[in-house]
Amino acid sequence: MIGAKIRLILYPERTKARFAPKYARAQKWLDNEVLKDCDPYVPMRTGNLVRSGQRGTQLGSGRVIYNAPYAARCYYGKFNFSKKKHPKATRQWFEKAKAANKSKWVNGAKSMMKE
Repeated sequence: MIGAKIRLILYPERTKARFAPKYARAQKWLDNEVLKDCDPYVPMRTGNLVRSGQRGTQLGSGRVIYNAPYAARCYYGKFNFSKKKHPKATRQWFEKAKAANKSKWVNGAKSMMKE
């Protein structure tokens, strides 16, 4: 048997720096797609709830936030809304959008990471 010593040195800062631009670009793209794909499912009367998602979300943060005061009540179904302007409107609109677009989101983010 041959005795060999291997010394492995990892530099996490270098690894992070290498992937950070791709990750940031993919995260921005994903946040934008989530907002866009949730849009038809968000209840709408004046458009303030939809705009609150655009205002409350910092693209690239990985968090989509609808910051209207009544957003949580709409999302969890404790608020009556009309489907007149958005016929697909539903409570828990993210879950509905995710069910319809998850594979597109995953594939898109993967392709952004490869570029």
